[in-house]
Amino acid sequence: MKYVACYCRVSTEEQKKFGFSIQAQKDALEKYCKENNYKYEFYIDEGISASSMKKRKALNEMLSKANVFDMILFTKLDRLSRNVLDANNINKLLIDNKCTMKAIDEDDIDTSTADGTFIFNLKVSLAQREIGKTSERIRFVFQNKREKGEVTSGTKKYGYNIVNRKFEINPSEAENIVNLYKYFIHANGNVQETYKYFIEHFEGKGQDTLYNYLRDTAYIGKYKLYRKNIYLDNYIPRIMSDELFNNVQRLLSKKEKISKNTKSISIFSGIIYCNICKNRMCKKQDNRCKKRLIRYCCDNASRRKIGSMQYKCNNHKLVREEYIEEFLLSNLKELAKRYIDENSIMKTIPVEDNSKKIKEIESKLNKLKDLYLDDLINKETYKKDYNSLSKILDKLKDKNPTPVKKDFSKLQKTINSNFLDKYLSLSIEEKRTFWINIVDKIYLENGEIKEVTFL
Repeated sequence: MKYVACYCRVSTEEQKKFGFSIQAQKDALEKYCKENNYKYEFYIDEGISASSMKKRKALNEMLSKANVFDMILFTKLDRLSRNVLDANNINKLLIDNKCTMKAIDEDDIDTSTADGTFIFNLKVSLAQREIGKTSERIRFVFQNKREKGEVTSGTKKYGYNIVNRKFEINPSEAENIVNLYKYFIHANGNVQETYKYFIEHFEGKGQDTLYNYLRDTAYIGKYKLYRKNIYLDNYIPRIMSDELFNNVQRLLSKKEKISKNTKSISIFSGIIYCNICKNRMCKKQDNRCKKRLIRYCCDNASRRKIGSMQYKCNNHKLVREEYIEEFLLSNLKELAKRYIDENSIMKTIPVEDNSKKIKEIESKLNKLKDLYLDDLINKETYKKDYNSLSKILDKLKDKNPTPVKKDFSKLQKTINSNFLDKYLSLSIEEKRTFWINIVDKIYLENGEIKEVTFL
């Protein structure tokens, strides 16, 4: 008597659309086993797509026991797999365990014969092609909706409402977001302090959500596609200015865990860089001293290259914080004036390479034409979408560089004021705030300051 495994699967979408059911598959398989005097057991995946094996627990369990079965039975091939690689991996596993498979509703799917194996491979290839074309059509529809400014899911983003399938600003939530950004700047990037404010004004939200809100480019009108580094302009309304958003990003990049013990707070963490390897330098604190002692070093200078005794960087000297502080206070005006003179000239932003994006838009225009010729869209829709895509294409092909001039008014105001007298009376936290609001990066090499760049 043959011992067989009966596999059943249905996705939620298939059940809704076609009325497929697990019970119908079970009844057919059970009847077939009884007619052929097979001993059998069932493995069932319900509500799961056939596009991948990873989430199909029953299938994986069944395959792990392949060596005990003589045959795997299913009603139709698409119940088992629509992915060529997965299907062939399953077939190889079964062959290695001297087990065959058969679709009881498709006479030509039977891997115990050469013709059956050939038809099996052919049908799986056709099934995967159909999945690929369906996915391609869905992507085109989503892209078409985004170009019209329409949302592609019903998920609401904090700060917005979805009205007539488009994002609209929610005034109260938008005000809440702007106030959060302002508070984070007021708190000098102190995450712990900001989180206390956050849980008071954003009910039921956690710390991960705080970071997501503080980094969300949608609030400056740049919508990021899910898990992709692609940003859409003119898709979602802007809530705040670029200046407010960028100030928060700068603080996030320089954030330091704040302790109640002021000895642990460093003035320059986040803005000290190695002049050799260009990596950010680390803070080293000596807690054995009664006096506050903080030094900065290049982490790469203590790490060796793989398979070599050489260090990744030769910047071995540690630099005391007070040396950096004294140097900056003594030379700030001269350094700042020189930097302003060198960078106040109008500069042009390098033109981005848009060749890949241009090809994508041209491909969409061709697909749009095919949809119109196949009578899948009407003339009005074709014209509207064609004009929209053509405008995007023209912008991408425009290679004229934009001249920009950096604003140094804040830096000039600082160096023209009597900042030294005020600075000496500041606390450690206030000193840190002072420097990170005017200095961008400080480059150190072998114990000396080589370069200072300003915001």
